[in-house]
Amino acid sequence: MKFREVIKLPKRMLWALVMEGVETSRMVHVYARHGTGKLRIIPKHKKPTPEELKEASEQLKDLPRFLPFFVVVAVPVPGVTEGYALVAVTLEKWLGNKFRLLPSQFREIIESATEDTEETASEKDATSGKKHLPGA
Repeated sequence: MKFREVIKLPKRMLWALVMEGVETSRMVHVYARHGTGKLRIIPKHKKPTPEELKEASEQLKDLPRFLPFFVVVAVPVPGVTEGYALVAVTLEKWLGNKFRLLPSQFREIIESATEDTEETASEKDATSGKKHLPGA
């Protein structure tokens, strides 16, 4: 990971925290509209679409993943957050898509950082191959 990316990581994590809050508030609004639609308080055209309900259910599944991460972030002990994120990413990679510990927004940030690191490593390998002179 490059130095600039490391500097931007806390800002991106804060942004992911904000986005999780936005997604959670959208989920609450969708379920509220769905509930009032079931009670026939609102007209049919204001009921949530199946896509909105699917997104809301995915966010509802994301809440149990978010709460432990938030508690770990709130603990004022240095290194706890990084250790939790490292363990969560390692377990997710080891178990595949069967088991997810990180919320969706945080997972996107960590996966993009991992891809950037892999691209940088592959670029270094490619450039080191070019510098090799035959017969040397």
